[in-house]
Amino acid sequence: MLQTEAYARAVFASHYPTYDDDEIEAKVAARLERQKLLSRRPLRDISFVLEMIVLTRPIGGRRVMKAQLHHLAEVARLRHVRIQLMDPYREDHAALDGPFVLLETDKRQQLAYIEGQGGSFFLTEHPELGNLFGQYGVTRAQAYTPERTLETIEKMAEEL
Repeated sequence: MLQTEAYARAVFASHYPTYDDDEIEAKVAARLERQKLLSRRPLRDISFVLEMIVLTRPIGGRRVMKAQLHHLAEVARLRHVRIQLMDPYREDHAALDGPFVLLETDKRQQLAYIEGQGGSFFLTEHPELGNLFGQYGVTRAQAYTPERTLETIEKMAEEL
């Protein structure tokens, strides 16, 4: 949801086994389509905690990464979006098990989406779901503030 078109294309172009051009274009289009959630009305509060390494690995090259950082900063400035970076010098944090997405429907149903090397799945049942919401709260507390994150992203973009 936070990737530019060029960055997403570079990610999919490096996939193994190799995607053909049509697969890459379809995946990039799907990823860009999800970005509409950032401007959907009514606005939804959206938050992200990112590992700093995703901003230091120059996927797609220097130009692509610089544009990606500028895009992230632009999204981070939206009032309803909070982006936080995990301090790269922390020895541990609550989300070391890997990425997950927490969702809440219009009817206030909570669920989680987990995607990994072996596939993806939704969680809808407690206690696992409740544990992930708790885990996310701790992770946010361990990360940089949104303000410090924005400053860090802007500085990284300037230095590229």
